[in-house]
This record gives sequence, C-alpha cells and structure tokens, in this order.
Amino acid sequence: MSYITYHLSTAVRNARIAWGLSQRELSTRSGVPQAQISKFENGVVDLRLSSLVALCRALGLELEPVPKKTLPAIHSIVRNTMLQATINSELFARAKVALERVLQEISKFDPRSREIERLQEHMNFLDKAGIPTAQSKNFMRWIKFLERLQETPLDIKNIANLMRRTEHLRKQIEQIPVMSNQSLPPKPAYSLQEESDA
Repeated sequence: MSYITYHLSTAVRNARIAWGLSQRELSTRSGVPQAQISKFENGVVDLRLSSLVALCRALGLELEPVPKKTLPAIHSIVRNTMLQATINSELFARAKVALERVLQEISKFDPRSREIERLQEHMNFLDKAGIPTAQSKNFMRWIKFLERLQETPLDIKNIANLMRRTEHLRKQIEQIPVMSNQSLPPKPAYSLQEESDA
C-alpha cells in the first residue's frame, strides 16, 4: 500500500469512527458499497476518485488540490483545529437519548436512586466540556453499553457497572488539557506568497 493510500484510508477510517458510524452506515450515506469501504480502510484496494469524494463528503471532509508549498501552513491549521475538535452533535444526541431511556428504567427499578442525579450531572458535564475526537472510541463504547442496558432488565450490578463506566469516561475527558489561544503551538512562519524567480 502506498503512503498516499494509507494516509487517505486512515483519514476516512478515523473520521468514520469520530462520527460513530459503522461501515454499513457510511455506505448508506455515501452510496459506496460496504465491502469497498472495508477493503479501502484495510489497504486492499484503491478507490475511484468519485467514490473517495463521496466518502469524504459523507464524513464532512473535502478533497481539494492545493499548491504543494501551502501544505505546511494547511497542516498546521488542520492540526490546531483537530486539537480543539469535538465529536459531532448527532452522536451526542444519540447518547442523550440512550441515557434518558436508561434513567427512566432506573427510576422504575428504584425511584429514589441517587444514581439518577449523579448520571444526569455527569451528562451535563460531558455536554459542557464536549467530547474530544480523541475520546470518540471510548464515548462510542459508552453509548453502546447504554443501548445494551435497554435490552436487559436492570439490576444493582448493571447500575453499578454503568456508574463505573460513566465516571471513568468523565475522568478521561477531565485529564485532557483545555486548549486556549495561549496554549496553542506557535503559528509557523510560512509565507503563502509566490516566490520570485529572481
């Protein structure tokens, strides 16, 4: 697999995971067959340009030819943007719905449960703090656990496991330093002006 293919397939895979999409869901959004997406992400095939564009657009990405000399400046902008990027709102909404359903079940199981208030407080924190894309896999695991809880009767053990997982997710996010303008890496001194041939 060439470096360019590896770079593109990794970018597509990372974006798909950050959106919380399965390969099948990405296939539905983009019109590219799921088997092709799988082979591309695993470096088995190169996609046609039209398929690559369709995947990128479905993931909120763009393919744009740019002058080679502008790449360092573009990479710096993308890197700084990614340091502050958070998961998409659709995925967070999915988490809220799943948690709300679980909270309803907990209230049926134990209407006075202190865990209800604690889970709501954790969710408010996650909402305000934002989920960095670096934590998208952990956040997705947490959502899937919430969705599995809806399929089984709740008991004390399940509720304790949910609390443990939720608190662990929160601690991971709290440990990520908040990026401010002062803490961003210095901007590169690249010039985007054309060099003279003199």
